[in-house]
Amino acid sequence: MGISNSKTIACEQIQCDPDISLNTLPRHNLSLNEERIEPFNLIWLDEYSQDNSLDSLRTQTLFRGMNNDNCLFFDRSDQFLFEIEKLTMEHRKLLVVMSGSFAKEVLPKIHNNISTIVIFCRNYNKYTSLMDKHLNVVEICTEHEKLKSCIQNELLSLKFNLFTNQKFKTIRPLNSSNDIENSGAYFSYILFIELLKQMPQTKQAKNIMLKKCEDYHRRNKAQMKSIELFRNTYTSNKAIDWYTRDSFVYRLVNSAFRTEDVTLWYIFRYYVVDLCIQLENVHKEQNIQNPLTLYRGQAQMPTYELEYLKSNIGCLVSINGFFSSSIDIDIAKNFIAGAVDTDDYKVVIFQITVDGIRLQNTVFVDINRYLNEPTDEQEVLFNIGSVFKIESVKYDSDLGLSIIKMKASDDGTYEIKKRIQLKKRDFRKDNINLMFGRLLIDMNEYSKAESYFQMMLQVLPKSHIDLALVYDHIGDLNMRITNWKEAFTNFNLAYEIKKKILPLNHLIIAITLNNIGNYYKAIGNYVQALEYYTQALQCKNDRFNMARTQLNIGAIYAINNDYENAFSLCIEARDILQQIHPCPYDEIIHCQGIIGDIHLTQQEYNIAADYYLTAFEMSKKFLLTSNRLRVNCIKSLAKLYNKRNAKQLAIDFCRNKLSFYEKYLPENHIIIGHLSMILGEFYEEIDDRKINSLQRALHIFEKNVHLEYATTANCLITIAEYYQKQNVYERALKYYIRAIEIRKKIYPKDHSILLETQSLIDLVTSQT
Repeated sequence: MGISNSKTIACEQIQCDPDISLNTLPRHNLSLNEERIEPFNLIWLDEYSQDNSLDSLRTQTLFRGMNNDNCLFFDRSDQFLFEIEKLTMEHRKLLVVMSGSFAKEVLPKIHNNISTIVIFCRNYNKYTSLMDKHLNVVEICTEHEKLKSCIQNELLSLKFNLFTNQKFKTIRPLNSSNDIENSGAYFSYILFIELLKQMPQTKQAKNIMLKKCEDYHRRNKAQMKSIELFRNTYTSNKAIDWYTRDSFVYRLVNSAFRTEDVTLWYIFRYYVVDLCIQLENVHKEQNIQNPLTLYRGQAQMPTYELEYLKSNIGCLVSINGFFSSSIDIDIAKNFIAGAVDTDDYKVVIFQITVDGIRLQNTVFVDINRYLNEPTDEQEVLFNIGSVFKIESVKYDSDLGLSIIKMKASDDGTYEIKKRIQLKKRDFRKDNINLMFGRLLIDMNEYSKAESYFQMMLQVLPKSHIDLALVYDHIGDLNMRITNWKEAFTNFNLAYEIKKKILPLNHLIIAITLNNIGNYYKAIGNYVQALEYYTQALQCKNDRFNMARTQLNIGAIYAINNDYENAFSLCIEARDILQQIHPCPYDEIIHCQGIIGDIHLTQQEYNIAADYYLTAFEMSKKFLLTSNRLRVNCIKSLAKLYNKRNAKQLAIDFCRNKLSFYEKYLPENHIIIGHLSMILGEFYEEIDDRKINSLQRALHIFEKNVHLEYATTANCLITIAEYYQKQNVYERALKYYIRAIEIRKKIYPKDHSILLETQSLIDLVTSQT
């Protein structure tokens, strides 16, 4: 049992047999090439593709976000054609986006060498004739959102990592030096599965899943037959049967879980839920008590995963997705026959011990016993979320591979189970579909959340009440990425739908009123913000929304220097929040920060420090490492130290936290950008570290400009001011112009900040 690197392609065997049935599809010949999705290139041909304009940066970021930086940008047709010829000879999968003008020039030259081409232009009607003439032109897009949606749809036929920019992951660490991050992520992982189980198994869910499978396999006749067989014959009591055969189900479900893209899990929920439940039921029936030793061969384990296991002996890991193993080590060896170590991948055999009598939460099934007949693989299948303890990792020179010894374990799962039970209370009173997307937002998975809610807009009927709630969530997402103008549009769409069907004092209307208040607060219109918050407070609120609205009003009072009323409201809101179960830690941490701000403004530094430190300690205990609130806590403490004339302490504190995040987050993670920017603001003008830190922050923000519009603009302004003070006016002007381009996207026309930025541009222009 394992992941084979055999060159035998099972689907070729299937094509020879016209009478496909479920029982004729053994999985043991599954090749690595079928399970691992082939890499591909996303290519943009446009005369402006190399520019640093906001639109070009947005397009580049969109591409990179969907394809792990495997993107190529060309502004000349000769370079493009040369590269296309080379990539075609390498049998690379290609998706090309080109401008209308280049399309007219190059389409006759490339013929059908590229299967998927999208034209991205300003005038749709001007190029429709090209779609009729060239079958590989699949769409003409005039807006970024339409382009993104189109690419996502087409990607499914090229690879199965639709929306994420993560690597394929076999394992997830659970306890190491980065314990909070990983245990929290594991909790979210299992919570998503529990959410899926609460969703109804509808015909629509089945059709959505099969449509995606058909999109992916649309050029594979054998797999299309298998999909049709599933459509006509599948029943929930045959979920295990389908997984243990070589079918589209096994491969695509595995790929979906190894990308950790929960949007794909949602698409596959119709089948995944059945498989989880059937595994649980069969596990109880089999009640295996005798100890087992199981094996799994893997021809290509990423080197970084193996190194992690070596350095974390005694720690826990979970396996992403369902986990197959075999009682027979020779079967595991067959899956890695002929494989050799490379720099990037290593050959391994897992040796897993299972003591069923000691396990309560680990679900596994003996497939031979389930089928009541012997199978070639002698398979034992573990359910999603199974946990293992790493006992040893040793290289066997005789076999030429590493042997990873693990033990199935319930450690760490009991606390998770308790938290899941608390969350299940919310399942009964909240909209399950919306909770799925909400959880994505809470995990800071903004791109995935956007894709999920855009999908919801497509599948919900136009008259459905949930449409308003979806617009609320998209607006909230826009607020988090500081795209305030878009947030206001979505909040108003939600408000208009709700007003037509609900009483004006309804709780759900209060949520939107509060959201609109947040928009006005973000753009500095505190009078309007207070008006909407007050309207929200007059509605029939539950305790959580009452506290949140009071907290927002308290923040406005603090801005207006009404500290007494601000403090009173915030304390009252905090007391309410502390009585809610499960505890809304993020809101309480936010509340502590606002109270700290109130005392900081009044120069009550010791009291402010108490609140900031409490918030910071809570954030470390209850929030994921990547949560933005943790960075806000760091910013607050650093600014407090600076206010107390301890700038070096502020710098040392930020550098210490930056070192921590550099260790555990990707180098271009947005949080590293935030901390680099704070450091840049603290360094003196004559210190080269100032501009170096700011430029590093800007590089990260521009790679994530779709996640941090306002912060990117602020960073550009700070760099422009630096160069202006250095009398480097032309460079300063360039940064000011880039900043105003972004600000025009997110602020309403004639907003004061646009006027101020334009004044800076005018001043520097006069100095050049």
